[in-house]
Amino acid sequence: MPPATKQTAKPVFKTSSPFTETKWPEISHDDEEVILALLCNLIAPLGDHRRTHNPSKGKKKRKRTTNTSQTDSTMTEMASTPPPPEIGNHILVGLNSITRHLEALAAQNAPPVYRTSAANLAQQKNKQAKHIPKADEQEQEKDPGQPTQPPLSILILTHPKPALSPAHAHLPTLVHLSTLNPNNTSSSSSHSQTRLIPLPTTSDTRLASTLQIPRVGALAVYAGAPGAQALEDYVRAHVGVTECKWIDEAVRGEWMGMCVKSDVAGGKKE
Repeated sequence: MPPATKQTAKPVFKTSSPFTETKWPEISHDDEEVILALLCNLIAPLGDHRRTHNPSKGKKKRKRTTNTSQTDSTMTEMASTPPPPEIGNHILVGLNSITRHLEALAAQNAPPVYRTSAANLAQQKNKQAKHIPKADEQEQEKDPGQPTQPPLSILILTHPKPALSPAHAHLPTLVHLSTLNPNNTSSSSSHSQTRLIPLPTTSDTRLASTLQIPRVGALAVYAGAPGAQALEDYVRAHVGVTECKWIDEAVRGEWMGMCVKSDVAGGKKE
């Protein structure tokens, strides 16, 4: 009986993206603790104001009241309540609100080469339908009537590994597009770029307790926020910029070649 022949495993070929992968900054544990402490000191007045003047009373059933004295007392109490601290106008809380702000910044700062052809086509159709003269067209381009969005200096995520989270995968791209120079496709200086800072999950509880709200999944600080100078200086000195080079590579339109990987049974990759 002839000996059994040994079957060789066939390699499995896989293709992957030839573009450079997004690189998140690496932050030490000591830097995380310092950043979290500085951030809590910055937003603590908001939590104190909410605890003192706007305590949570839970859900209550609505009752029809015809007593005007209660209404007058409520109005008097609201009028005597001091306004919230100024820092409340310079931060964003929540992933959805931060995403909308970054989208507006990206649309505001992105050069024409980054804009979609669909938006340009719709704009041309509107111009043809309205028969706008060339002089008026130039005036509208200079003054579109849309308020400018303030840039973000710091973006805190209470997720230890946002690169593996689908809910946070869009943030490096939006941050990169929001910090572009409108006159060209290059990013602004590294000193003024937004810093993406992933913190441990336990920091969510500490930030939420400081702000007196149920949860803080993401928090952003505007550039030049009052009282945030120490936090900004420390972050820019100890946290690097999130690298998102694949956007610039894709816009150049150059052939990057094919990235093929072979996987053989047994764990060997080539």
